[in-house]
Amino acid sequence: MTRFYITCVAALCASYCTSEVVETSTDEQASTQLQGTQLQGTQLQGTQLQGMSLQGFQFAGATLGGVALVNLRIQGGEVVAEQDQVTLHGASLVGAHLYAQVGNLDANPPVTVVVEYRITNIVEEDSRYDPTYTGSTFLYTLEQNVDNNGSWQPACPVDLDGRRVAIPFAATWNAYGDRIESSSLFTFGCTTGVIAKCYRWGYRPWITGYGNLATMHWACTRLARADYCGDGVSHTRDGTWVNVWDDLAGPGPIQEHGAHHLHGMSFEAGWNTTGAVCLGRTRWKSEMKRITATCPDRRMSRSRAQKVCDTVEDALDNGLLVLLFNESYDDPRHFH
Repeated sequence: MTRFYITCVAALCASYCTSEVVETSTDEQASTQLQGTQLQGTQLQGTQLQGMSLQGFQFAGATLGGVALVNLRIQGGEVVAEQDQVTLHGASLVGAHLYAQVGNLDANPPVTVVVEYRITNIVEEDSRYDPTYTGSTFLYTLEQNVDNNGSWQPACPVDLDGRRVAIPFAATWNAYGDRIESSSLFTFGCTTGVIAKCYRWGYRPWITGYGNLATMHWACTRLARADYCGDGVSHTRDGTWVNVWDDLAGPGPIQEHGAHHLHGMSFEAGWNTTGAVCLGRTRWKSEMKRITATCPDRRMSRSRAQKVCDTVEDALDNGLLVLLFNESYDDPRHFH
């Protein structure tokens, strides 16, 4: 099965890949699920914070109706908590207030502040974003208290479905794009960011039966943002088309390369959690000099026993762990 996706690339905490063509645009449009490619993006979490860097939402301190929520946790992409010995989840948590740790990028030295959020709506995820048929999670509409005086504003930008929603994940991502397991913080990934997008492409960190999908999901966020060097720096542009796939054993693959030739596309890279483990070319030609300077080991000359790869076979022959593959247009300017 193949799909068309759009990918958008942005900062880790700004408003926020598979063989089905993968989309990483700051918004995903289900109606573009055609035979072919998906678009990628630049943002990770996708929340709207000006001059700030969202580090994660706190498990501690949440309330509902002014009463503390206890044992707040993320289960299968859903927020769950207890109050008065009653387990709450789904729409029963509408109205909950949570707190996030946010870094002030303008302060010198940098400081961390706590920002208040509230959940104003919770609806079930659309089943069309469930390629593994393992059951969808919930979509959370969040607002942030921007001045601590009740000036609330949406936390997420509008996605291609016209929604401002996020999906919770039991991990955080740092400025280098690394996935961090945490007992105190979690992530709300807006559906305009690649953390949520990679979930929608089927790489759900919490499902079993496909191997370690937490690792696959992490690798997908590298691919979607063209984070070749694995340092958190994106090397693509919003609206760039890519075709992504994996070679997971049964019941996989989750995303297939597809039988249809995509005119103008060629193999780009093999990926894992460290970025592009081998590189045929960059998504945008202008980025190759930067990659060569920053992480030259990703593409060495063929005379040196190489990490150059122009095909899936080349990538696998490198003897490295490759989790995902992608191709892209040789000249993406012609396809905008």
